[in-house]
Amino acid sequence: MSGEGPLLEMSSLSVKRGKSTVLKSIDLQVDSGDIAVLKGENGSGKTTLIEAAAGILNLSAGKVHHCGQLIRDSDGRRNQPPPFGLALQSGGFSQDELVSERVATASSTSGRTANEEWISERLSEWKLSHRSKDKIAWLSGGMKRKVGIIAGLTPALASDEPRLILLDEPSEGLDENSIQTLKNQISSLSSSGHGFIIATHDESISELATRRITVSGTSLSEDDVESSNKIDPLKVNALPFSKVDTFASKPQGKWTSTLEKRTRFSAINRSVSGLIALVVIVGMLAQIDPPTNNSWLALLALTPALISALVKPGYLNHLSDSRAGDWWNAQLGKPLQMSFRIENQIYVPFLLALLSIYFLFGNVSQMLVVSGGFICCTLASARIHSLESTFPRQGATLVLLLLVILIWPFLLSVDLLTMADFAINNETLTQILAIYLMPLAIWILLPMIASE
Repeated sequence: MSGEGPLLEMSSLSVKRGKSTVLKSIDLQVDSGDIAVLKGENGSGKTTLIEAAAGILNLSAGKVHHCGQLIRDSDGRRNQPPPFGLALQSGGFSQDELVSERVATASSTSGRTANEEWISERLSEWKLSHRSKDKIAWLSGGMKRKVGIIAGLTPALASDEPRLILLDEPSEGLDENSIQTLKNQISSLSSSGHGFIIATHDESISELATRRITVSGTSLSEDDVESSNKIDPLKVNALPFSKVDTFASKPQGKWTSTLEKRTRFSAINRSVSGLIALVVIVGMLAQIDPPTNNSWLALLALTPALISALVKPGYLNHLSDSRAGDWWNAQLGKPLQMSFRIENQIYVPFLLALLSIYFLFGNVSQMLVVSGGFICCTLASARIHSLESTFPRQGATLVLLLLVILIWPFLLSVDLLTMADFAINNETLTQILAIYLMPLAIWILLPMIASE
């Protein structure tokens, strides 16, 4: 077990949704081998309890511990949890992922490295091996649900140490054979020492309960449960521990880079927006006399690169798809988009700046220095978009107005490009430092000051 103490401990926990208090002064402990089934009417707070236990939700009061380690409290403290499994009520993945990639990602976030044979065996148990190389988007609703459940169970299936598994309506959308597979795995994994919290309306799942908890009126009540007939413990084929050294080798780094290579969202969106602006400007200047003022010409030359740099990064599309961001939020103990990562396509605005300057100015000595500033501008813009995406209602905040700050280094770049006799001196060095350091400061500082 990772640490000491119960797999889950919630102390004096209260959660609000808007102005309504959904859970108030909740105390709950889940130990190794428990199957705690949550019962209650729709809207009673079962999903809220699951997501609070996963560390996704802000707490009005109280604390959440996994294996004795503080995961989240009402004072804003938050830590990455020990490996645990989570199946949200829907989704929890990007639909551009391959089925096998989702299982591999779930194992790697739990600190284990899954090989193809192990993944194939897990998918075969759920009659999904024939779709292992398909995108999740190509699956039916029931098959997508299977993928989410397999990923939720993977930390327990891959480990001989007790793991906490949180399942929200796991049988929803599954056929009878799949429900039976789910029941068998829950029961046998529980016998192996793993602990479960399951929110469900399915009576056949409720029959597995070692503890039956009713959520009603912001509080919990626990009913007596007759001793259940557990099946034999599941023989776990424990996977080897994974080794990670850099962001690129971490599960989240592999996840974002793999999806970017497959979809090219960032590259396409940045390239198309910048090239459209460049074509419009070049076409306009072909019909009219170019401005005699070099400042105006420099402004036109650098505008396509600025537009490209301000485009929303592609990885945010993946995180907003089917609650993938919430799943990563739980696993990492923080929003993935606010991690210290390098935007995949920072070179696109740089290349657009070079291309624009070449077409409109010709070869100038400060071309590389000016163009390089747009790499930093892209990083700052990506961070601002990322911050905006962490708010409950994206687009309803004024966070994107922070992009206006990037106009200053842009105008400094315009001024630098118009210098006829460019040379590195105190004045130009100060200007160059402002062009590079101001956006970099935004990129570095926003994760430190951003609050959930």
